[in-house]
Amino acid sequence: MNWFDNVSSDRDQPIAAACLMHGHWRHQLSPYTDPVLCRIVFDVAEPRVVAAQVIEAGQQRDFGLSELEDLTHALIAQEVHFQPTAWGLQPCPTLPVWAHPSFSEKQIQELERIEGYLIEASDDTIESVLQLRDEFLRGIGMTDQDICRAAREPQHGHGYRNKGGRFYN
Repeated sequence: MNWFDNVSSDRDQPIAAACLMHGHWRHQLSPYTDPVLCRIVFDVAEPRVVAAQVIEAGQQRDFGLSELEDLTHALIAQEVHFQPTAWGLQPCPTLPVWAHPSFSEKQIQELERIEGYLIEASDDTIESVLQLRDEFLRGIGMTDQDICRAAREPQHGHGYRNKGGRFYN
């Protein structure tokens, strides 16, 4: 990663700026079913699937965490992240409205670090910390509204919160 691409507030913990791509994909959810049509948001910089939703047969259902991981492995195995437009994916600067965000472990750590800055901020410094947070979110293709949605809902309706507030299956 190029240092100029680091969106982290800590140079020792670099986080790549997101390069979000979205489009449609057929994915086999289990070995016993036919592939279903999905809409996906794929960060080719990391690479990982940020959000995905089944949109077939009149149903719209968000992927769970394990399904996101399975789809990520499938896309990486096919090397989609090297030429996403050749696979029909298009760039998107931020998450589409339908997408329920998911965050990588490094992104969660950065958000926790910025939350610490917010807690310690004085009236004089709060605006600069909020600007830092907004720049980080913009760097990963998210907004503060995406954070609110992720905090209000378990990751894609699956899992539970542990004592640290993180979701697990």
